[in-house]
Order: sequence, then structure tokens, then C-alpha cells
Amino acid sequence: MNNKMKRLKPRFAGSLLALWYGLCLLLGVLPQTVQAADYQALSPQPAVISCSALGRQVLDGVADAPVSISAASVVSTPKGEFCKVEGNIAPSIGFEVDLPLKGWTQRYLQGGCGGLCGMTRVGISNAGRCGPALNGEFVVAGNDMGHKGSMMGPDQASFGADPQQRIDFAYRANHQTALVAKALIRAFYGQPARFAYFVGCSDGGREALMEAQRYPDDFDGVSAGAPAALFQLQNSLYHGWNVVANQRADGSNILLQNRLDILHRAVLAHCAEGSEVKDGLLQDPLSCKVDPAWAQCPANARDSSQCLSAEEVAVARKLYDGPLDTAGRKLTMGGVLPGSELQWMVASSAHGKSMSNDIAALAISYLILPQVDLAMGNLQQLRFDDGSFRRLAQLAPLYNATNTNLQPFRQRGGKLILWHGLADTSVTPAVSLAYYQGVQQQLGAAATDSFMRLFLLPGVGHCGGGEGYDQVDVLSPLMAWTELQQAPAALLAGKLAHAAPDFMAGPPPADLPAAGKPAQGVPTLHVAPMASSPLARPWGEIKATRPVYPWPMIARYRGSGDVNDAVSYQPQRSALVLPLDFNSLASTLIGPDNQRNYQVVNGRLTAQP
Repeated sequence: MNNKMKRLKPRFAGSLLALWYGLCLLLGVLPQTVQAADYQALSPQPAVISCSALGRQVLDGVADAPVSISAASVVSTPKGEFCKVEGNIAPSIGFEVDLPLKGWTQRYLQGGCGGLCGMTRVGISNAGRCGPALNGEFVVAGNDMGHKGSMMGPDQASFGADPQQRIDFAYRANHQTALVAKALIRAFYGQPARFAYFVGCSDGGREALMEAQRYPDDFDGVSAGAPAALFQLQNSLYHGWNVVANQRADGSNILLQNRLDILHRAVLAHCAEGSEVKDGLLQDPLSCKVDPAWAQCPANARDSSQCLSAEEVAVARKLYDGPLDTAGRKLTMGGVLPGSELQWMVASSAHGKSMSNDIAALAISYLILPQVDLAMGNLQQLRFDDGSFRRLAQLAPLYNATNTNLQPFRQRGGKLILWHGLADTSVTPAVSLAYYQGVQQQLGAAATDSFMRLFLLPGVGHCGGGEGYDQVDVLSPLMAWTELQQAPAALLAGKLAHAAPDFMAGPPPADLPAAGKPAQGVPTLHVAPMASSPLARPWGEIKATRPVYPWPMIARYRGSGDVNDAVSYQPQRSALVLPLDFNSLASTLIGPDNQRNYQVVNGRLTAQP
């Protein structure tokens, strides 16, 4: 963007940008300079009291329970000094708020916590090209979701024995942290934040949706990535099915990781990639009627190293279908999508465990049911029928973030970007699609489009990774939409020139053949968190870019230009017939005003009237 446009007053700049983006969408051009960031020109505000004085603030009445500050110290970063405030919201929500001493441009950002959390940290995700986030201009806050514990260890779900900690994890911790952080901002700078943002992925994405649904006044702009919105079913029936459907009667695993590449290659050979570029990425995987028999060995085959057995094919078919009852009815929104095969959570050996095993066993034992039931950790006892569905869905009003009535959030001017990797096998993208359609059905397509957009990233795994373009700055377009009323015509996604560290993968076992996908490391709920920091991590060296258009538009090569440059692509409507019919019992859990507040009565979770 040229300097002349930068000097325009925000309201005029916003009008010009609206015309510019509209023209770009019409022509299929994605100008990287505009996509990088634009926002209101807010003057930097200095602190009006010292960090030590902020640490002595009395926060009576700010939250719904007593608030205590345990420490306030000045910390240095490459972009300046911050006042780091640490404290507790009773009974056990640990929080941290980092406030820049200089250069604060009147914005607040709260980051969601992935997995089952248990640690207090701050961070700004998916903002690697956002100037204010990179330069330390935000006040940034985070919390431990009401409990302490190892995000990666076997005790990560044990907080479910405490019903109050369940409530804090479900919805209370982020709201109360926002109230406290905003009070600290007013005390430190003598004024409130002009704009407030929430960004998160995985459970952080669920938390983001929860804020927009339950507390529409907390944040102006919300980014929800790969949200575990159907928490009850995703962490029980979906992951439990991924385990049980892949086991023989003796408990041994059938389809192993080093066989997934065979299936993946067969899928790519039969499913249209959609972009007109042979890059191994399915732009529109739901439009492909997948048949794992494509990879099956001929009946007289002597060499099965490059094809799958009938037993392996049967497992693959079950994983694509997702949980079914004996009558063939879907219990969740479906299974994994075509093109995601290299990300499947299957074990690396016949008697090994997969990530799905730990996710389902821990969640069902400690969190999904009203009372802790450790015996349910044995997934062989899990039944896929109406009775199990009803039992496992009991606490949906507590944990799920599937309330489609976003009218209060829309009415106050809130903006929501929902995004999901199409190769995500931890949280199936069908959940985000179903929720987005639910909001459209509730509010109408035009009203939904005025404040909410869904972006599906081809080939991208859970919150990143995979074969796709997983470097995406969601915060910049969210700021442009929130502050300048400029809706995002597309997201710019990049692919790193050098592979980033895979926090989910560990060294392959010694007995794993060299061919095929490397084994996952010790099963964990989600990716290991990055180091706590109030600064966003910049993008690394990018070797290629692609546009990601609002669903149901997909990116198609224009026929000329560099295939590695986003400007060489244009939007094309998905071949799918809309709206999609998921035809599952899980659809009954997506709808308006389906959440409840809970309290602890006589040591038990109790829904409030």
C-alpha cells in the first residue's frame, strides 16, 4: 500500500480498501501488501503509573470472585519492556497480563489455550505478518483455564475430579481473565483498550467461539481456528472410533502409519485436486466420493508393499465414514476427509497406541461424563449407539461451543473468522462446516456474511502442519475487518521454504520401516505450546503463497503466471450442493441457545435454572 493511502483518515481508508478488496475478489487477485495488515491509526499511549504500582492495584469487584496479584515485574523483549502481571482469580484461575511500557496502540489481545491447558502463558498465534503483534503494541493476556497440570502428561485431564475446575475450563476462566485484564489496562494507561481481540486454535478455537457465544461484549474481533466445538463427541466417539475401528478382536492394530502413504497416493490419483495444479492438495475434498479400494491389492498379488490388504481397506473405509451405529447412522459429523491420510492418528505398530487412544480414554474417564469414571478409559467398553450418544452428550450445554445464535455478538459489531485445515484429523473440519451452516440457518446467509467468514485450508493439519500452506496470518485481516469494516476477501497462506519443527513427532521406533510416514511420538492431546511471549512469531522464509477464499469458494489457477504466487489464482465455487446435509445425531447438538451456566452444589455439577 502506498504512503498516500496510509495517511488517509481511517474512515476514508476503509472505504477505499473496501473497493480495492472487492475488485481483487472479482478479479481473483490477492495483493499481498493489502493483505499483510491494515488497521486504524491509533496513537501510542504510555503508562501513567509504574509497574510496581500496578502490582498493588486492588481489584475488588472486577471479577465474580476475589482477585489477587502475586507478582508484577518489568521484563525485556526484543521490542521493548513489558509489565508482566501474574495473579489468581479464585478459586484457581492463574492468569498473566503483559502490558507494554511504551508504544501501546490501544489494543488488547487474549490468547486461547490448547489441549486441556493447565499452564499460564501468553502468546499471539497466526499473526506472523501483523505489524502491531510483531512490534509489541498489544497488551496480551492468557490463563491456565482454572487448573495446573502438564499439558502433555498422563495427568492432563485429572482436574475433571474437581467440578469447579471443569466449569472454569469450559467457559469461566477466559471471561474472568478478560475482565481482570481490562481493569489492569485502565489502571496502567488511564484509559480502556480501543479494540479487544481473542485468538485461539484447537481447544483455543473452542474457547474463541465460547467467548462470542456466551460473552459477546468481551471482544470485538475473534479468530477461531480448528475449534473443538463439539467437545463432548469429538473427544469421545470420534477419537474412540479411530481406535476401535482399527483393532482386531485381540486388540492389535490393523492399519499402521507406514502404510498411510499408499492410501494417500491412491486418493490423489482419483480425486480432483481442484486448483488445476498438480500439488498433492485437494481444494475441495468433500466433493470426492472416496473409495479406499483404490489402494487394495489384486487378489493374486504376491507383493503387498505398495497396496493394502482387504482388512486394511475395511479400516480405512470406517475411518472415512466416522462413528456409525449398527444401523449405519452417523453419530458425529463424519470421519477424516480424503487427502488427510498422512495425518491419520493410527498407531505405528501392531500393539502400540495412537494419539486418538489417549485423547478418548482421558477425556471420557475424567471430563465427558458428569462423574469421573476411570473404568471408561478402556475403549473396548465404548459402544456406538443411541444410548452411548445420549450418555456422552449430557454435558454438551457445559463444554460445547455450538450455539448458533450469534445475534448479540453481531449486533454489537463483533467480527469472527473461523478457519480450519482440511487435513485436520484431530478435529474434523466437518464440525466447523456444520456450525457455520447452523449460523447461516439461524441468522440468514447475508447477515452471517456481514460478520462471520469460514476459511478451509487445503492440506493443512491440526492448527498447522501437513502438506498444505499452513503459514497464515489471521489477525491482520481480522483487524482490518474489525477496525475498518473491511471484510476479508481472502486469506494469504504461505508454505515455508524450510520445514518447521514438528512438535507432534518424535524419533521413529527402531522397528519402523524407513518407507512411509514417520511415527508419532508419545501420544499427546495436542501440539506442544510455544514459549510464552507477548510478541507474535514472524513468518519464516516462504517459498510459495496461495489464497484461501471464504467457503464455499476455492482457489483455482488462472492458467498463467507463477503457480507459487497467490496472485495467479482466482476464486471458483465449490462443486458441492449446498447446504450440506450431515445427517447425524450430532446435528442435534448444533443450534441456538443450547448452553447453560453451571454451579457446584453438594460437590456436583449442577445446571443453573
